[in-house]
Amino acid sequence: MKDYSKIEVYSDVEAVGFLPKKNKYTMRDVNNLLVNSLFIDTDRTLDPTRAAFVVKCSAVYHKTTYSKAVGNVSEIDDYLA
Repeated sequence: MKDYSKIEVYSDVEAVGFLPKKNKYTMRDVNNLLVNSLFIDTDRTLDPTRAAFVVKCSAVYHKTTYSKAVGNVSEIDDYLA
C-alpha cells in the first residue's frame, strides 16, 4: 500500500503514485483507500476528503471520470451524512 497520508496537492499524489487505471472511479475506491490506510505503518490514516482527492487526481491523470458521490466529498460531515 502506498502512503498517501501526507498529500496536499496533485504533485504529491504524482510523487507517491496514482491508483491503477479504471473506466470510472467510485466511492468504493475511496473506501478502499480509507481501509487500506489503516494497515500501513505511518503516523496517521487517511480521512475521506484526502482519499477522495487521491481518487480525483487518479481520474484526471488517467483521463477518466469519477462518480458524483466522489465529487461531492469535501468535508467529513458531508461524507457521514
